[in-house]
Formats: sequence, C-alpha cells, structure tokens
Amino acid sequence: MGHHKNRVIFITGASTGIGRATAIRLATEGATLFLVDIAKDELESTVQKCRSFGSETTSAECDVANESQVTRAISSTVAQYDRIDAVINVAGIQLWSHSHEHSLADFEKTLSVNLTGTFMVCREAIPHLLKNSGSIVNVSSTTALAGIPYSVAYAASKAGVLALTKSLAVEYGEKGLQVNCVNPGGIKTEMSKMPSIENPDLNLLLRQSPLGKFSEPESVAGLISYLVSEEAQHINGESIRIDGGALA
Repeated sequence: MGHHKNRVIFITGASTGIGRATAIRLATEGATLFLVDIAKDELESTVQKCRSFGSETTSAECDVANESQVTRAISSTVAQYDRIDAVINVAGIQLWSHSHEHSLADFEKTLSVNLTGTFMVCREAIPHLLKNSGSIVNVSSTTALAGIPYSVAYAASKAGVLALTKSLAVEYGEKGLQVNCVNPGGIKTEMSKMPSIENPDLNLLLRQSPLGKFSEPESVAGLISYLVSEEAQHINGESIRIDGGALA
C-alpha cells in the first residue's frame, strides 16, 4: 500500500512496543521514516524491519528529555529530507511505586521524558510541519482519564500530554496543523507488565482489560496511521481511547 508514499514521518520511542509497531505499519504504507530512541540495538532492529518493506528509513539515538538531542534530531530530519509531514510522539517511561514512597527524582524523571520530551519534539517540529499542513499524534494513555494505582507520575505526565495536545490543536489549527492524541489501555508492551512492588492490589490493575485480554501494539499503530493520513484531515484536538472498553 502507498497510503503514506512521499511523506516524511518522525517517530520517537521507535525501538519497541507501540513505537516499533507504528514504524513498521507506516513503512508498509510507503512512508519515509526518521526514527529515534535511546535503545540503540532495538532501534536498529526496527530500522532493518522497516527497510525490508522498501521504506527509506533513518535513525538516531535521542533522549527526548535532552533538549539539544531533540533539536539535533529534528534538524537532521529536515537536513536529510527537506521536510517533515508528521510527528508521532511515543517515547515514554513508567516507574512503579506506592505513591507515598514515590521519590521526587523518579517523579521528575517521568515527567521529563513523557511530558517535557513530547513538548520539546512538538516545539522543534511545528515550524516545519506548518509548511506542509502536517500533523502530530501524541501517545497519551487511559491513565490520563482515570486513576491508576502505583504510577502517579505516569498518570500525571500523560494527563499533561492530553492537555498539551488540545492546546496545540487550538493554537495551530487555523494554520493547517492537526494535533491529536491516542489513549491506549490494556496493550501488550513492556509498560503493561506487572509492577515490581510489594503487595499490589491486582484487582485495581486488572480493571484495565474488560475484554479479558490485552491487545497487541499493532492495534494502536493502525489508529495512528489513520490519524496522520489525509483521510483524517478534519480531525483535530481529539483524544481517542483504544482500550477495549475499559473506560466505557
């Protein structure tokens, strides 16, 4: 399929999980990709998989919490391809702890990657996206919409991503930029593994999956592909759950 042929798409967190699945999905649909992550070996694996589908794919190690690295990654994309048509912010971390034991360092680290990192990528990319009536898809979470135990920093950061998305959509919509976010829940990724904390209440955690099973990252990748396509050009400022009905 050539759904995204001749389009340059920048993806963070492309080494594993939703980021990897999205990169592969877009590669099969003809996109030219610039992929970033901090996990070098896993990132290279994603690159090779994308190239196997004929996609022109480039990668760079980038910690989205590092301002200079983010600036360099976006500049490198534009220098190589002379444009950016879409940005997909997937990079994130989730640290588990009983809230009364959550360290400030871990709280701030989570926000720096999940929220500040998303902001910095958007900020650096927006001037280039405006030239092409481009789009941004941020990956938030159902934790932005409902409480989650043992992961308050993650929930707070993802709620921030949701607010950031809506604010950017309002500010830049009339200039031709679409900004949306997806709110996955119950997806099989590293973040969905059982937290390594003492005496977690499993009933609180398992409410994420009313269908009785978790879904694969590819289900989220399909939604993201649609949101950055021309077919979705009238969707802006939306927050779309993909959680098997967990919050229905």
